[in-house]
Amino acid sequence: MALERAVEILKYADQQKKCVIGFDAFNLESIKWIIETAEEEQVPVIMMIYPGDRVMMPLSPFAAVTHDLASKVSVPVGLMLDHGPDFATCMEAVKGGFTSMMIDTSHLDFEENVRLTKEVVDIAHQMGIVVEAELGKVGNAGNANDVNNPDNYTDVKQAVEFVERTGCDSLAIAIGNAHGNYIATPNLSFERLRELRAALDLPLVLHGGSGIPDDQFGRCALEGMSKFNIFTEYNMALSNAMKASLDKGNKGGLQVLCDCKDACKELVKHKINMVNPKGLRVI
Repeated sequence: MALERAVEILKYADQQKKCVIGFDAFNLESIKWIIETAEEEQVPVIMMIYPGDRVMMPLSPFAAVTHDLASKVSVPVGLMLDHGPDFATCMEAVKGGFTSMMIDTSHLDFEENVRLTKEVVDIAHQMGIVVEAELGKVGNAGNANDVNNPDNYTDVKQAVEFVERTGCDSLAIAIGNAHGNYIATPNLSFERLRELRAALDLPLVLHGGSGIPDDQFGRCALEGMSKFNIFTEYNMALSNAMKASLDKGNKGGLQVLCDCKDACKELVKHKINMVNPKGLRVI
C-alpha cells in the first residue's frame, strides 16, 4: 500500500474510536521492525523521525526507506517529521518526500507559536502536506515539575483559537504527559482531555507516550486521543536487547542487531494492542 497522509489515518481511527501509534525510528532496522509488526497485527502505523536523529539517518533516506517498505504491506503507513523546530527543517522534510510533518514552536509565547505554525501550515497545505502542531507544555519527564503539573496543561480556549488561526490538521496537547523516562508516575488529566475533545474537531495527539501506565494508555484512546507518540520505550527495548546479546558473548554487530528484532517487535505489538485491543482494521 502506498503511503497515507497521517491525518487520513487519524481521521479513520477517530471514526472507529481507535488510536494510532506514531513510532520514532532512526535506521533501517528500527523502521522495518515497526512496519513488519503493523502488518502482522493488521493495524495502521505512523513512522516518524526526530530531527536530532538525522545524525543516524538523514530525512530523505528515512523517507525513501519508509516509502519502499510501506509499498510492500497492506496496512496504511504514515510518514511524519516529528518536532520540526523551524520552517527550514520542515521544508527539508518536504524536499525529502515526507507527506506529513509536525512544527513544534510550543516553547514560545502564544502569538509567536501561532505565527510560526501558520507559516508552515500555509506552505505545506499548498503542497498537500498535513501539519501537526503543539500547544501547552509537554516537558521533560525527568523533571518532577513537568509531570502532573496543571500549569502545563493545554488551555481549552487557547486551543480553539490556535486551531482556528493556524489551520493545523492535528494538535499535540499537554495533560500531564512529558518526554523521556518518567521519574514520577504520570497521572493524566482525563477531564482536560474530555474538554479539549469536546471543543476541537481535529485529531488530538499525546507525546511522551513511553512510560504511561497501560490503564491510562488504553483509557486515552477511549476518551478520544487519536495518536500516541512512542520513542523512549522502543529505544530502550533495542538497548536492552543489545546488552543481552553482548552478555551472551556475541561480538558481531550484525548478530547483535538480529538479536534485537524480537524484543523490539514485541514492544511495538504491545503498544499497538494496548490502544486497539480488537485491532483497527485496514482502511
